[in-house]
Amino acid sequence: MSKLPSGTSRRGVGWEFRTARWIVRHPGAVVGPGGLGVSVVEVGPEVTGGVVGGLAVGTAAWYRAHPDTFDTWAAPVLRAWRRRWAGAYAGRRWVNLMGSCGLTTVHHRTGEVLVPRVRRVRSWSPSIDVVRVRLAPGQALRAFSAVLPELAATLKAERVAVEQGKPGEVVLIIQRDEPFDRVIPALAMPESSDAVDLRSLCLGETELGGEWREPLTGTHHLTAGATGAGKNSVVMAKLRAVAPMIRDGLVRPWVCDPKLFEFVALKPILDGRYADTPEDCAELIERFVDNMGLKQKRLQRKGKRSVPVSREHPVDWLILDEVGFLMSYNSEYAHEITNACAVISSMGRATNDVLDVYVQEPSKDVLPIRDLLPHRVCLRVTSERHPDMVLGDGARERGAIADEIPADGSNAGIGYRVDPRSRTPRRVRAAYTGDHDIDELVAFVKAGPADAGSGLRVVA
Repeated sequence: MSKLPSGTSRRGVGWEFRTARWIVRHPGAVVGPGGLGVSVVEVGPEVTGGVVGGLAVGTAAWYRAHPDTFDTWAAPVLRAWRRRWAGAYAGRRWVNLMGSCGLTTVHHRTGEVLVPRVRRVRSWSPSIDVVRVRLAPGQALRAFSAVLPELAATLKAERVAVEQGKPGEVVLIIQRDEPFDRVIPALAMPESSDAVDLRSLCLGETELGGEWREPLTGTHHLTAGATGAGKNSVVMAKLRAVAPMIRDGLVRPWVCDPKLFEFVALKPILDGRYADTPEDCAELIERFVDNMGLKQKRLQRKGKRSVPVSREHPVDWLILDEVGFLMSYNSEYAHEITNACAVISSMGRATNDVLDVYVQEPSKDVLPIRDLLPHRVCLRVTSERHPDMVLGDGARERGAIADEIPADGSNAGIGYRVDPRSRTPRRVRAAYTGDHDIDELVAFVKAGPADAGSGLRVVA
């Protein structure tokens, strides 16, 4: 019979010490009930009930009175607590889940069943849970990767993704349901330029049911997405949102269209600001930079750092579709185009010159100026690394599983953007713009300025 190494035992840790260890790991389980008990004894049940009731009423009033702040700060905390302690991630339910999916191990010496332990649950949105799990001894990431379909089925979730966390941990990204179960029709165009806020254009809906709004001016834009992900829906929604300002000469789109057909229907309203070959795109971008230089000189002569948007100082908006083809895949003009775009993204903000880039593969090799484009949207992509490339480190761990969006037409326009206040990835969907809606846009703009002689000014 083999002899055990010195200092080892076949017995496991006693239940009372396991209980004490659990309490240390979860002090809220004692502090909460203990605090209520002490309050009842010290100040009486009436006062304690009044305080608890007041907190409940105050929370309900916050929920009803200010949805934006409640959904940003309170809802994720309350939702995570409920799902952590009243859902599948607590106690025997979690143990059964791990056992059903074959994710437990057995201690070779004591025979104790070892179960991966939930460290933390974050519910950044109603649709996504991010569960940080400490692995049981003898486990690795591949143990979870091999049973993702089983985990999703057992949790009754749409899909489960897993990625490496800290050493000895994995992160489960659990999408409970699809918040967008219908295509969003094209949004109505504003009737007048006064109704357009260039700092807040409505492009579609968020997973929380509100309007998805993005700025046009004051920043530069990057939208990443694989073929068929719906990048065209994003740019067309922007164009429809500023249609009155295009009509009135306050916003001037410049379009590079290497696909030859995505934006060709817009040529009647672009007044020559359209290109579809690498050579013509390079020439158009050079014209854009020259125009920006003239605007800078006008500001210099006036001694101003910025001016309101007007017909004299319009927003010039450069749209680059399939920018990888222009900056990387076609080497003849790649260097010239990349340098020009770097100049625009570095210097165009004060003169209302906006760079709006659309790309399939967002790596630095394909898009060297990626870090110069601060405002970003990530639609369906083909690699789990892409969400972090587009939205920032840790975005996928926080729920931006853009690589898990199904590759079919019914999910076009769905993606993620980072909430500017909370830095939390939000699932969004752009409104779908069909051929009829594009024709409507062109006809609206071709109708001409609402009042050509008014000298209209709009403050962005």
